[in-house]
Amino acid sequence: MTDKLWGGRFDEDITSEVLDYTLTTDIDVRLIFADLWQDIAHVLMLGKRGIIPADNARAILGALLRLWEKHERGELTLRPELEDVHFNIEQMVIEDLGRETGGHMHTARSRNDQVSTDARMYLRRVQLDAVAANLALIDVLLSFPEEELLAILPGYTHSQAAQPVSVAFWKTAHASMLLRDVRRLRGAFDRTDESALGACALAGTSFPLDRELTARLLGFRGVLSHALDATSARDYLIETASAFAIGGNNLSRMAEEIVMWSGHEYSLVEVSDAYATGSSIMPQKKNPVVAELTRGRAGRTAGTLVQLLTMAKGVTLGYSCDLQDDKPYLWNAIDTYLSTLRIVAGQTKGLRFNSARGEDLCWDNFSTATELANYLVAEHGLPFRETHHITGSLVGALIKRGATLRDTKAGAEILAELGHPVEESVLARIFAPRTAVTSYTSPGGTSPQSVEAVRTELRQTAQGHAEWLERTRDKLGTAQAATFRAAREIADGADFAKVLDTVTADLPAPEQR
Repeated sequence: MTDKLWGGRFDEDITSEVLDYTLTTDIDVRLIFADLWQDIAHVLMLGKRGIIPADNARAILGALLRLWEKHERGELTLRPELEDVHFNIEQMVIEDLGRETGGHMHTARSRNDQVSTDARMYLRRVQLDAVAANLALIDVLLSFPEEELLAILPGYTHSQAAQPVSVAFWKTAHASMLLRDVRRLRGAFDRTDESALGACALAGTSFPLDRELTARLLGFRGVLSHALDATSARDYLIETASAFAIGGNNLSRMAEEIVMWSGHEYSLVEVSDAYATGSSIMPQKKNPVVAELTRGRAGRTAGTLVQLLTMAKGVTLGYSCDLQDDKPYLWNAIDTYLSTLRIVAGQTKGLRFNSARGEDLCWDNFSTATELANYLVAEHGLPFRETHHITGSLVGALIKRGATLRDTKAGAEILAELGHPVEESVLARIFAPRTAVTSYTSPGGTSPQSVEAVRTELRQTAQGHAEWLERTRDKLGTAQAATFRAAREIADGADFAKVLDTVTADLPAPEQR
């Protein structure tokens, strides 16, 4: 005979090896807050609907509130022999009240809808934290000083110098990219923010549940109405992992530029000493380790996405234990992504760019050659394809002479020989990297006016996301406060219906999906 809560039909207990292989208590620690909040909401609903005796419901609420206080003090520990957070808390209630009273808590519920609801509640917090961390990094990127509007960097295509840009232009590009990560996270939040509670094992129940009440108490914007879908769905986890993987890749691309540009051959940027380490043997080394690890750890978030897709692809509808393997990997991706966002924000604040070196590289790599082609179109009326050919011939001739665009005298001679003379003073002006940067005034271009316009647009967009974040956090906080207020009042003897009608009056009704 086994004493497990599920053990009525079993003649012997699982072995220690099976317990160790199947338990999730070490992973479930993050879900304690969600499971207790969910338990309280569920018991409030059971009591209001008369599904369990009112006195039993009051006693269970009191026990759960005591466990919450213990959790708040950091004293609530999960016991591995009880398998998971759900059985741990139920067993703690039973040990406090006895099975005759505490045994009512799990009425009209399964671990299947319970674990899905817990995961959604935890993931909402994580998604909001990720939005906040992205917005903090975006703010760092957009808070550049005025001089960076004209601090020159080579822009690259095919890893070859292409056209000159500014540090401010580079920073706003990454801020723009990160704002899409915020939008992805908000989309994932929208599909996570649906209550599975009340779906039970997979088919619902004969008890007269009020799923909308528990959804409101738990701060969900709606109910995932189909019981089988509610207990089976893991796409919201996969979508979140996808957002983390894409976000990790975007951070990795920025990191790659910092690693590459901080090398002596580029010498375009230097990371702060606080974000670098030295060599155990070579005293001259300063290694950009944070940027390197940012690149490497993008593999963790990408790997989690592949793991979750593989885990879910062969599982039919209805719960299978395959699905419990989602959390160890997702938790790792969460920790990796959030810590990377935060440390990259700190690193970005201390980046020092070498504009003089950037300007030299632009000269030496013919980065402003396109300006001659544009000039010949605008001033000589030639078709662009012709001016492209003329400019290419000029570059080829200069390279053969071992010269660059700095050699405006040689450039003027070659153009005259090609039958398209341009004064040397004009060449000196149009080939200057700073002139090219300031002349690109088209929307989204490199000119200071264009970059400032984009910065304003990005800040306004970020502010809109920040306001949504504050509203959403307030909504969840309000729902949690309402749930615990109702539990305390009812545990002290107040009427279920009266209290719940009062505390839910200010909570938004679930939306129809």
